[in-house]
Amino acid sequence: MQWRLQVNRLQELIDQLECKSPRLEPLREEELTKGLDSHILVAQRQVQVAEEALQDFHRALSCYVDFTEAQSHCLHVSAQKMLDSASFTLYEFWQDEASWRRHQQSACSKAFQRILIDHLRAPDTLTTVFFPASWWIMNNN
Repeated sequence: MQWRLQVNRLQELIDQLECKSPRLEPLREEELTKGLDSHILVAQRQVQVAEEALQDFHRALSCYVDFTEAQSHCLHVSAQKMLDSASFTLYEFWQDEASWRRHQQSACSKAFQRILIDHLRAPDTLTTVFFPASWWIMNNN
């Protein structure tokens, strides 16, 4: 019986050694920088499109993405189709909030918003978050 306990203990130790746990870095405090270039804005829009409007929505989304990614202050734009064929998430990364707000007032953006109003199954969800610009620079160099 004693040898069985030792074998079980040895198996536990081997399992712990083989376990691939994430290596978490200690907290690093970053100095907050101030100014226009200190943060980027990420806008996330989640939409549920009515089935009968998918074709119109796809056309409008394609135009909107093409127009948006051509804007000088837009860092990145991406549309992700969810498993549910009529649900999409649109991500926009902007150099600053003012640029995003100006873009929201453009004719193309307003036309896309009208398409959303006309063709959604449910109201869209828009979330914005600010990230340190240094994170974008580090990950894209």
